[in-house]
Amino acid sequence: MDLTDAATRAGATLSRAQEQVKDLGLAAGEQLDAARKGTAEGLEKAAGKLDSTARYIRSNDVGGMLGNMQHNMQHNLQRNLRQVIGRNPTGFLILAAGIGFLAGAAFARNNSREQA
Repeated sequence: MDLTDAATRAGATLSRAQEQVKDLGLAAGEQLDAARKGTAEGLEKAAGKLDSTARYIRSNDVGGMLGNMQHNMQHNLQRNLRQVIGRNPTGFLILAAGIGFLAGAAFARNNSREQA
C-alpha cells in the first residue's frame, strides 16, 4: 500500500465522517425544533387556561362569593357557640376561668423573666 492509497482512503473516511456529522446535526436540529414547538404549544395552552380562569373570576365576582361564605361561616359559628353556652353555662364558665388562669400564669411568668 502506497502513500497515495492511504491518503485516498483517509479522505474517503473523512468525507463519510463529515456526512454523518452533518446528518446528525440535521437530526438534532429537527428534534430541537419539535421540542420547541411542543413546549410553545404547552405554554400557549396554559396561558389560555389562565386567561379563561381570570375571565371567570372577573365575570362571576368570586371575591364576593368568598366574602359571603366567610360571613356565613362566622355567623354559624357564633350561633353554634351561643347554643353551646346556653345549654352548658356552668361548664363554659369553668372552661373560661381555666383559660384565664393559664393566660394569667403565662403573663406573670413572662413579666417575672423580663424584670430579672
